[in-house]
Amino acid sequence: MTRIVHVSTPSRLHFGLLRLHESSDRSFGGFGMMIDRPRVELTIAPAQDWSVSGVATSREISFAQKVVLSLPAHERVPGLAIHVESVIPQHRGLGGGTQLALAIAAGVRELFELSPATADELADSVGRGLRSAIGTHGFLQGGLIWERGRAPGERLAPLTARVALPDAWRVVLITPTRAVGLHGTSEGVAFEKLPKVSSAVTHQLETIAEDEALPAARIGDLESFGDAVYRYGRLAGECFAPVQGGPYASTEIAHCVETLRKVGIQGVGQSSWGPSVFALTPDVEAAQDLVARWTLDRDADQADITVAGPDNRGAVVSARVPGAHAKTT
Repeated sequence: MTRIVHVSTPSRLHFGLLRLHESSDRSFGGFGMMIDRPRVELTIAPAQDWSVSGVATSREISFAQKVVLSLPAHERVPGLAIHVESVIPQHRGLGGGTQLALAIAAGVRELFELSPATADELADSVGRGLRSAIGTHGFLQGGLIWERGRAPGERLAPLTARVALPDAWRVVLITPTRAVGLHGTSEGVAFEKLPKVSSAVTHQLETIAEDEALPAARIGDLESFGDAVYRYGRLAGECFAPVQGGPYASTEIAHCVETLRKVGIQGVGQSSWGPSVFALTPDVEAAQDLVARWTLDRDADQADITVAGPDNRGAVVSARVPGAHAKTT
């Protein structure tokens, strides 16, 4: 086997969960969108041993070994060489861990020329999607992702709606450099402390998403879409107040959101646990103007600022034999 597989994935913005616990009806559920940067970029090739290079950690090998061990014995190889060209910064609220894991899973399957996996199969192969399915569906399809949670017996919440967003729109990401969002054990402990979300709040979140945000997105109405996303995110964030002190993870983030709203940006919010804050703008010029105004009176090292676009494609997986043209899926 001489094929080399390249995988490139988008990042994920998470606007908030519908529920915070398992239930006898539906569990979790949420709303979010995929953006075209930052990205996971990696290659996978067969090898005589297991190795990783580039901006990599031991996690890549563990993800790959999980997938390989799930294959029939005759498909297995003694090792894989994984080279990680870039990653989504971890613990920033951008879904970097999930996108990395799914990139490995999809890349290994392509290396063995297996048929594309379903969302359930892909997430299950690397243990992702236990709460939110947005990153998994977004990995496969890109766009704006709405899922109402998983019913009893379902491994992954099914996709409820997916909308391609206008290519011209831009997202300004503002991420404080000295903060990280909850993750790992701390995240699990936080969920254990949180009370259940009332059915009234879940219904209100569903109404904002289905009756306001999704229709506005379908017709490219950024002002209405942005305002709905802001209200959805703030209401969902209030459910986390017992562990983060309010609708946002810190006073710094709350001030950032308030400041962006005061300068006329409707679509503002905290992605997942933060600390990344997103601001939705209509085009490149508006995004660049916002960045210029934001950085004018602030130290450059206070926050990382990125301008991204909607990603309506999802992950790109391509395979090539050295010396031949690549095949892309």
